Amino acid sequence: MPAAAIYNKDLDVPINDPEQALAVVFGVKDSIKNVQDQLVDWKDTCPAPTFPCDLSQALNKTSTRVSGPLARSLPTLSDAYGADPYAVQDIIQSVSTSEAMLKANNARVKVDFDGPAEYLALVDTSITNLLNDLSPDVVEAGRKRYDSCDLSVPPEAAGDLECRLARAVFAGARSGGIG
Repeated sequence: MPAAAIYNKDLDVPINDPEQALAVVFGVKDSIKNVQDQLVDWKDTCPAPTFPCDLSQALNKTSTRVSGPLARSLPTLSDAYGADPYAVQDIIQSVSTSEAMLKANNARVKVDFDGPAEYLALVDTSITNLLNDLSPDVVEAGRKRYDSCDLSVPPEAAGDLECRLARAVFAGARSGGIG
């Protein structure tokens, strides 16, 4: 099974369970940190003009572990808990902007490690603000579900999306690509 399929499976199917949607958001937050760390590392280890690293990894991880899961989970937070739909849309738009920058990096038009990391930081801060507007009990239930994931299971093994995200970050798994 291609690695991307474990994150992109049912991409058009919303996560209707509000607690799972919150758990997925915590998985996304860890995934954002993972991509940011990779971009910071590349500033020192992936020099121009040859860029010897696999620049597609940051875009693939962002698309499969941030963008897709957010698109499936954030609308549920609006419906179930009254999360601000405009904040949800801003988060999704900021992720799209990050992806556009990373796509330009792949083309090696102008490789920029700072811009995508800054936009991902904006996404992370916006998610934190959105979570702060929800009931602490609700957020804690989502966090507890995310924290209960068994990290000893391989990332490509079947399971709930939030656990596949947690296992991928924990294992330092490469993204297999999109599609």
